[in-house]
Amino acid sequence: MTFLINRRLIPTALLAFAFILTGCVSEKPSTLEEQAQNIERLLICPVCPGETIDQSQNELAKQMRAIVQEKVAQGESKDQILQFFVDRYGQGVLAEPSRRGFTLLVWLAPPVAVAIAVVLLVLFIRHALRTRPGYADTSMNEDEDTELKPFLSQVDREAGFSPLRGSESSGRRSESEKRSDG
Repeated sequence: MTFLINRRLIPTALLAFAFILTGCVSEKPSTLEEQAQNIERLLICPVCPGETIDQSQNELAKQMRAIVQEKVAQGESKDQILQFFVDRYGQGVLAEPSRRGFTLLVWLAPPVAVAIAVVLLVLFIRHALRTRPGYADTSMNEDEDTELKPFLSQVDREAGFSPLRGSESSGRRSESEKRSDG
């Protein structure tokens, strides 16, 4: 089985992908409060690991939220505010690792692993389809046929089967066939 891609579907698929991506891109927040909330979701509470400062009820998280709101009101950018907290608490305060240096691997490893897995799966399927073992070959060459014919006939007789000759049967019926008819 070969996988053929309909060339008319490629532009449609690309267009659908573009619509999905544009739907995933968030708009720039309009109010200062929304900007502050978006930044708060990007900072981890140093006291409560695993919780962002917008989730945490710790006193330090409350203070950090107040600082974020103050800096947003002063007109500082998201990057400036995040850098302020990184300078104070280190890279661990960021909810998502930076996209440079060694932490770039965190961003690149999953898509690369998925791509490799897809390629390996396709290669495995193609190999399996190409070298698929067929059903057991029940055809016998003439030598095997003549050697086994007496034994096969005996098995048929003992099992109560009547061998077919062409399109007609030999006329012998098993006891179970006779009982079911009568």
